[in-house]
Amino acid sequence: MPLKVDYSGTIARWLPEDPAVIRKYHSDLLAELIDKGVCTSAGDVDEKKLSLVILEFKKLIEGSAEIFRDFHEMFDQILPNPDPSGLSITNYMQLLAVLDLTITKAPTYSYTSPLVSGVPMYGVLAPFCNTEAGYRAFTNLKVNVMFHKIFDEWTRFLVSPASRNVLVTTEGGWFSPDALQVQDDRLGVPFANAWVCYPDQPHMGFVSWDDFFGRRFREGVRPVLDPDNPEFINVACEAITYRVATDVQATDQFWVKDMPYSLEHILNYDPLASQLIGGTTFQAMLSSLDYHRWHSPVDGRVVKAYVVPGTYYAARLDDDPDPDVISRSQAFVTAMSTRALIFIESDNPNIGLMCFVGVGLGEISTTKLEVREGDRIKKGDEIGSFHFGGSTHLLVFRPETKLTLLPGPEPEVSDQARKVGTLLFHVDNQPLDA
Repeated sequence: MPLKVDYSGTIARWLPEDPAVIRKYHSDLLAELIDKGVCTSAGDVDEKKLSLVILEFKKLIEGSAEIFRDFHEMFDQILPNPDPSGLSITNYMQLLAVLDLTITKAPTYSYTSPLVSGVPMYGVLAPFCNTEAGYRAFTNLKVNVMFHKIFDEWTRFLVSPASRNVLVTTEGGWFSPDALQVQDDRLGVPFANAWVCYPDQPHMGFVSWDDFFGRRFREGVRPVLDPDNPEFINVACEAITYRVATDVQATDQFWVKDMPYSLEHILNYDPLASQLIGGTTFQAMLSSLDYHRWHSPVDGRVVKAYVVPGTYYAARLDDDPDPDVISRSQAFVTAMSTRALIFIESDNPNIGLMCFVGVGLGEISTTKLEVREGDRIKKGDEIGSFHFGGSTHLLVFRPETKLTLLPGPEPEVSDQARKVGTLLFHVDNQPLDA
């Protein structure tokens, strides 16, 4: 049935709209591999210079007729490069070599494309995500297991002190004047005033790239508004509102153009999902440049909390040349991608059971839970976090819970997030003790 959308917000972006930015990004990576002797300008790759995990991926591709076909056909199906002067990834061996190079580095800042800076691996794979062969490959269980292994290798570097080489003030560093200006503008306050950091120490005191990525706000920067008023539901993540939908169905055709929510798929057919069918969903997207921790929107008790494995680069296919297909697939990915489910029984009986869904996408697939079944939580308590990029999240409520969406950032400010801890919904039900 048609999706009932009560509010449509902004499709936030992870990648720039201009495909030329991605083409140049690919060309620069290939040029670096040629300089290192890993690739030739003709497209050949010296596999002796590839890491073991990438060679394992090569073995997987070549050992399956279906995967082998898909990793050939995706190159036939991507849009052609109109710039003959640039280098292009033209075969799966080059693609593997570029992935291998990517996992040896922490993301660097690029003023021309700060969006790609936060999700470099998605920047590599994006053109292939919007092809039929890419969709088949990136929804294949074995391929996703392999991506998980690659992310594990990358994580070992990103949590190490060596990954701080991008936390510097020189060009490409996250503390360069250009990078700090972009981050200051997003927050409206200087970086050092917003985040827990130590400007007089090397790397501002961050011990790794992951430590920087998961940075915390200073005390008082994001206060929890009306913390003792149970008639308000607060913002759980610093995120850009995508949409609010009501009368969400148990199962629905989440792959069609309108991308309706399919609650049983989103909630992994959990028995608790039955209480939320027909209710309200709120979805918003986190930028790779912002805050990545999740906070409880209500006072209550954690009923259940766990992570559902899923895909990393699956997207709803379309004919749009804009490379950022996963961002256009925000509702679609809620049923497909790796996601954390936190079911909370609110102390306000008019809210009752609700669910926080943290959807990890691409290299941001790491979702860390900070709560477990039985925990008592208050509004604003940290309940989990994303790592290594941007992502999206849902709040799901029962049909009995009547909600009014409260004003957020001005609609014309398309890339402005609702601030975590501010007021999101008013609960319109008459208090039961009135």
